[in-house]
Amino acid sequence: MLRYTLRRLLYAVITIWLIVTLTFVLMKNLPGDPFENSEKLTQEQKAILARQYGLDKPLSEQYFLYLGNVIKGDLGVSFQYPARKVTEVIGQGMGASMELGIWSILLALAGGITLGTIAALRHNTNWDYTAMFTAVAGVSIPSFVLGPLLSYFVGVKLKWLPPGLWFEPEHRILPAIALSFGTMAILARLMRTSMLDVVNQDYIKTAKAKGLSGSSIVLKHIFRNALLPIVTIIGPVFVGVITGTLVVEQIFSVPGLGKHFVQSILTNDYTMISGLTIFYSVILVFVLFLTDIAYGFIDPRIRLAKGKG
Repeated sequence: MLRYTLRRLLYAVITIWLIVTLTFVLMKNLPGDPFENSEKLTQEQKAILARQYGLDKPLSEQYFLYLGNVIKGDLGVSFQYPARKVTEVIGQGMGASMELGIWSILLALAGGITLGTIAALRHNTNWDYTAMFTAVAGVSIPSFVLGPLLSYFVGVKLKWLPPGLWFEPEHRILPAIALSFGTMAILARLMRTSMLDVVNQDYIKTAKAKGLSGSSIVLKHIFRNALLPIVTIIGPVFVGVITGTLVVEQIFSVPGLGKHFVQSILTNDYTMISGLTIFYSVILVFVLFLTDIAYGFIDPRIRLAKGKG
């Protein structure tokens, strides 16, 4: 297990290095420059700023300086906010983004497992059809479409929940629903399929033959074993939800990292774009690394198969 863990850790480090390198190259090939929107600056002032940010150095030297700073946790100073470091901006907006992501994941897990369980236990009934219709709708409607619809109908027309606020706990409901609906649908379909597969296993028939109660069979045998596929996709689910926060935050005016990311693109704030990309990438790679390790504990066959590769 130690060898497997070290190998996955090495893959994670290499992946992060490739992301940092690719991000640096892409940022250097974007059209325009970070000072082109500063119409009041003279050419001499722009040259001074370029020297201050190290943009006058050879590209290779800029790369190694940037790579060294990233290793030390220094993502540079924002062009958009000259007096603030990128890490400071990330620290300020990270709380709201993480909170929205966590609420969305919890809602997706609760809703998806519940819908899938109901659909499986009430197979080929109206409960099953309703649950699967909801799942199909969730897969079909992206968050950037569902978000404005919820904001308008639930927030503006019906006035049930206030849109565009982030002060009280109820202000998290609409953005969390918009962000989690698609993921919940995927989990519901997976849970239904998994439970129907477990129901037909021989050990379930043996449990019934022993006279165990229906609730005991469902809770101790069917439900617990059907959850294993859900556990194995927690990593990809987390990745999908966290990346989706960038769009949903803009729709509901969540004071997270999404607004900084969009604004940095509009203003050619290279350091902010690079910093946020690397920040999200490190989180996602770390989560996938933990998921890989969890796979090894859940199913040793995965560990052995990857250890031979």
